[in-house]
Order: sequence, then C-alpha cells, then structure tokens
Amino acid sequence: MKLWKRAAVFKDGPSQIAADDILTAAVVKATSNDELSIDTESAQFIYRHIRASPSSLRPLISAISYRVNRTRSWAVALKCLMLTHGFFLCKTTVAESIGRLPFDLSSFGEGNSRMMMSRSVGGGFHLFVRAYFAFLDRRSILFHDGNRHRYDEESSVMIRLVIIRKMQMIVDSLIRIKPVGENMNIPLINEAMENVISEILEIYGWICRRIAEVLPNVHSKVEKQEADMALKIVAKSMSQGKQLVKYFEFCRDLGVSNAQEIPSFVRIPEADVIHLDELLRTETDSSEQRTTRLCDLITLDHDELEKQMKVFDLRTLEQNEIEKETKKLSDLITLDDHNEIEKETNKLSDLIILDENEQAQAPASSPPKVVDIPDLISF
Repeated sequence: MKLWKRAAVFKDGPSQIAADDILTAAVVKATSNDELSIDTESAQFIYRHIRASPSSLRPLISAISYRVNRTRSWAVALKCLMLTHGFFLCKTTVAESIGRLPFDLSSFGEGNSRMMMSRSVGGGFHLFVRAYFAFLDRRSILFHDGNRHRYDEESSVMIRLVIIRKMQMIVDSLIRIKPVGENMNIPLINEAMENVISEILEIYGWICRRIAEVLPNVHSKVEKQEADMALKIVAKSMSQGKQLVKYFEFCRDLGVSNAQEIPSFVRIPEADVIHLDELLRTETDSSEQRTTRLCDLITLDHDELEKQMKVFDLRTLEQNEIEKETKKLSDLITLDDHNEIEKETNKLSDLIILDENEQAQAPASSPPKVVDIPDLISF
C-alpha cells in the first residue's frame, strides 16, 4: 500500500469507528481523504439504498454535512459534493426535498493558513470546490421549489419563460466549474467533470426543447414583457451554445470520457427569432401610437379647457361691466338727489333772507289814533 493510501486510511479510521450503522460507514468510505480516486462501490451502495428506502435520505444528508463541517481536505469536500450530486443524477425523486444545502463551502480554503496549500499548488482545487458548491446549491434550491414540475401546458407563458431563464443560470454556473493547473489532471477531478458534463447535456437539452415549445405561444396578443423575455432567452441560448462548444473542447482535451464527442445542440430556428423580433417591433410601434393618441387627447382637452376659460373670461367681463354700469347709475342717482336737495335748501334760504330784508326796509308806522267812544251807558 502506498504512503498516501495509508495516510488516507489513517485519517478516515476514527470516522469509520464512530459510524453507528452501515449506511454512515458507507458515507465515510465514499468521502475518504484519498485525493486520487473515489470509492465507487460505497457510493453505489448508498444510491441503491436510497431507491429502496427514500426516507433514509435525511440521515444520509446529515452524515454528509457532518463530514463537510469537520474537514479541511479539498478531496473530502469535493467527494461530499459529488455524492450529494449523485442523488439528482440517479433520478431519485426524494432528492428534490433537499433544498438549500445544509453546509456552506462558498469560502472553502480561504483563511485556512494551517492546512491550506500554497496558492500555486492547492488554490485551483479550492476554487474548483467553491464553483461546484455554487452550482449544486443553486440547482438544489431550484428543484426544491418545484419550478421544473410547474412547467406544463397549463402554466402561463410567462411562468414557463421564467423557469427556462433560471435553468439557463444553472448552465452558467456549470460552465464556471473548470480545473486550472496541470496538477489537477487527476482521476478524481476527471470523474467530477463527468458529472458536470452529464448535467450540462441534460439541462441544456431540456432548455432547447422548452424554448422550441414556448416560442409558438408568443404571439401578438401577449404583453411586451413576455416577448422581451422570450427574445432575451433565445439570445442567451445562442450565446450559451457557443460557450458550450468551447467548454466541451476543453473537457475533451482534458480527457473527460463523456466529452469526447461534441453534441450538436438544438438550434433555435432563425425564422422564430425574426418573428419574435417583429412582434417586439410591432408592440413597440403600437405603444408609440397609443402614446401619440393619448397626447392628442391631452392636447384636445387642453384646447377645450382654454375655450371654457375664454367663455368664463367673457362672462366675468360682462359681469364686471354690469357692475360698473350699476355703480355709475347709483352714483348718478345719488348725485341728482343731493343736488335737488341742495337746490331746494338754497331756495328756502333765499326766501327767508329776502323776507327778512323786506321787513328791515319797511318805514316805521305812526302810533295808532285814539278814538273817543261815547259812554252809551251814561247817555
């Protein structure tokens, strides 16, 4: 037995002793510290057990999570990811209940000054583990939500488009899993890349088929948002197809067994793309026409308002003129009454003064004569 195999057995020994059942022991063997290979028999035993007893998935995930949280070895971390990924690849329905992974490897290898290798030696492995985890965590969340199962003929066009877009994001995360460095060309990395290629073939093929199904349902009666989303998905699919060709060429040169032949990915018919673009243009033109009509209505309302304001101004002017004339007439009446009073008052004053003057100018009258009245009694 070589030295590195002895070291791996020594590291895994305590975990195997602590395993309280055969299933946990199989997890320890499948995720050993051996950096060059994986115990395929133990992994297959676990998958057979899951198919026969789906309820055992939860304790299995707990055992895997326990291994991840206690290790600083990139080999153990990667094997735990590959073992978890296998639950999806072997088509076990219960795997969709996992959801977000119960462990976090997004910063694996960072800040570990004691056990981490130098950047030139171990940095590539740590990046590989982090990229694999980012893909698997996103995939597990997406499938846990049941988004893929909601894609059917009864779903609305927009829901189907959103699901396709999320699956395209999964493909983006798969393409980021790439070994860098000559020291990474080892059997364990190649086996992990085989899992990646298998996932790409399944998901991207699913995307192409669903795009071909949903495009005929995007017609002039839908909203612009749906047509815009469909066009973006088509453009993304075409660009991803070119990226995948280069990715397969890279994996083929690396020696990945299932990437030796570059598949002819389903092409989106150019006529469908042109038709979709025409729908967007038509919808844009219709929106511009609706905007123009709205502006015309607003302008018409503005003109009508100006007309009403002019009528109001005329009515206000007439009312002001009436008030002015009324005031003038009132002033004239008041003025006439005042003048008449003054005239009568002046006339009366003049008469009084004249009478007084005549009395002053008259001669003084002589004293009255005495008339002797006979004394008729005496007579």
